[in-house]
Amino acid sequence: MGRPCNNESMQIFTSQRPRTAISPRLLAAAGLVALFVAIPFGYIIIRATTGGMEVWVRLLVSDRLRDLLLNTLILMTVVTTGALLTGVGMAWLTERTDLPGRNIFRWLLALPLVIPAYIGAIVHLALLRSRGGMIPQALASIFGEAVPTPSPLGLWGAAFILTLFTYPYVYLLSGAAFRNMHASMEEAARSFGRNSWQTFWQVTLPALRPGLAAGALLVALDTLAEYGTVALLRYETFSSAIFAQLYGRFDRSSAAVLSGVLVALAVLILWAEIRVHGRARFTQMDSGWRPAALLPLGKWKWAAFLLVLGVSSASLLVPVSVLTFWSVSALLDPQALAAVFRSGSQGFGNFAWNSLWSSSLAALLAVALSIPVALLAVRYPGHLSRFISRFCQVGYALPGVVIALSLTALGSQYLPFMYGTPLMVIMAYVLRHMPQAVRASQAALERLSPTLEEAARTLGRSSLQTLFQVTIPLVLPGLLAGGALVFLTSLKELPATLLLRPAGFDTLAVRVWVWADEGFYAQAAPAALLLVLVSAIPLSFLLRREQIFNERS
Repeated sequence: MGRPCNNESMQIFTSQRPRTAISPRLLAAAGLVALFVAIPFGYIIIRATTGGMEVWVRLLVSDRLRDLLLNTLILMTVVTTGALLTGVGMAWLTERTDLPGRNIFRWLLALPLVIPAYIGAIVHLALLRSRGGMIPQALASIFGEAVPTPSPLGLWGAAFILTLFTYPYVYLLSGAAFRNMHASMEEAARSFGRNSWQTFWQVTLPALRPGLAAGALLVALDTLAEYGTVALLRYETFSSAIFAQLYGRFDRSSAAVLSGVLVALAVLILWAEIRVHGRARFTQMDSGWRPAALLPLGKWKWAAFLLVLGVSSASLLVPVSVLTFWSVSALLDPQALAAVFRSGSQGFGNFAWNSLWSSSLAALLAVALSIPVALLAVRYPGHLSRFISRFCQVGYALPGVVIALSLTALGSQYLPFMYGTPLMVIMAYVLRHMPQAVRASQAALERLSPTLEEAARTLGRSSLQTLFQVTIPLVLPGLLAGGALVFLTSLKELPATLLLRPAGFDTLAVRVWVWADEGFYAQAAPAALLLVLVSAIPLSFLLRREQIFNERS
């Protein structure tokens, strides 16, 4: 969805389909990337079908599989619904109304994306746990007796936390759609007698459907893959059960069977999103684009302000404030300070450096692998290229714990020189997050006219020279955006890092988890706060890039 293009730009974009045959070298490169992506799928399918028949029978006879499926589906449904309502509501208030401070709230509502949900769960537990929680203690001191507070554990605690830290997916996509929507669409609906509510449901919401479907997909798959939050809040899902089978019982057969069910569920969700997105067609024909007028909130202005402030406080300001308070407390306590900066043979600088270099290398590799896939899909469109492109994006359907399971088996049997090294962790990051790089690379190439590459070839440049001297420099901003996304999500990756890390290789995410799981929140806070601050750098780059792109469109 976007602003309408003029005739010249339409000619450029419609000239993407080439008349030449598919390059064999490009097809081979993209095919090798697809084979790399297929590693986890192949292992899960083979192990679940050949080595786990007894496990299948045991799970089907017992109620465990049914309970896990029910728990996972309920949590996913509640979180996705909550994220859709919160994301669309916040986007509408900041983009389409005269909300006070809406320019500041645009940033505040997007920034929770840098906070891993498990860090939010840590803060949530510290604030609300029945014994020793900050809020119950404060209420008891005020009223002189214990005051009942909501339990942070179980379904509703996990759903609340995951909603708070996944709604930005929906918020960012729907906010961009609101900004780019032509004012005449809603004006035409009102001229036919539709009121504001009918216009929203019959005109605005259908125009948002592609972005909402994409946002809901990201939220649903993130919920399926989440381990840290559900483990901390004592709500068992497929991810936590698979992790327990691998980390606690070393039962790969049971883990593979559970992973097969989880992957099948995730692929089904991905297929449904493709079907919905494939049917959605929205085109703005008028070239005289202008934004819709802001809706005056009137007497509801300050109520809306308090609502948006409450959401941004719960998802950003409160967690950051608590982490800052804990960090200062740890720095002022010599014993806690010593524990923070020295854990065994490793220091705090080692944790930060491990996070930075592993995430950076994963981002670089993911972008490099995405280029042949994106080139094949954009320059040689067809059934084969479309299949390879979509298959290379199914990493969204692979939770980190499933990738870790497959790479553990692969490394121990076929890649012993990599097994037990940080390279396995980096490989997991690439497999898990490469879809973000593929989509960013494709979007960048779709905006590049193929005539520029053809001109380079007519001047005697080879295909590789054209790629490195013309194509990559011109689409570099888009590639950097994809790399920033991979870097951001790799920094926060927890289950794959926990399962694949060699001895002595801890990242910031791992140290936060280890200290928090042992109840040392003050020790975990500096690492958590640094993780949030580092994650804010690529997110701010992405937000500024989107703002600049919208201004130029």
